[in-house]
Amino acid sequence: MRYDLRLRQPEIPDKLWKDSRIKFEGKVIFGYILAKGYDRLVIDLNVGEIQQTIPITNVGLLKNLEKLEKCKYLTFKEYSKGMYTITLGLMSSF
Repeated sequence: MRYDLRLRQPEIPDKLWKDSRIKFEGKVIFGYILAKGYDRLVIDLNVGEIQQTIPITNVGLLKNLEKLEKCKYLTFKEYSKGMYTITLGLMSSF
């Protein structure tokens, strides 16, 4: 499966790349979130927006976000179906 990250080349921390608890798809999603929220800690994400880059369903995105939250890389809240507010962890911890 090929992922075309058109917005920016993601700078995913080495700590996340080496984390075996997160699947590759979750790492790409986290890279997209980092690229979108380049200098911010809180961003809004719509599943339709990320589907332009990564072929994923709302359930798949939700499961990946839950896994990233469990590993303390981010926190999120679904405020409407398919729409999320994401708070990134402290960037110094990466």
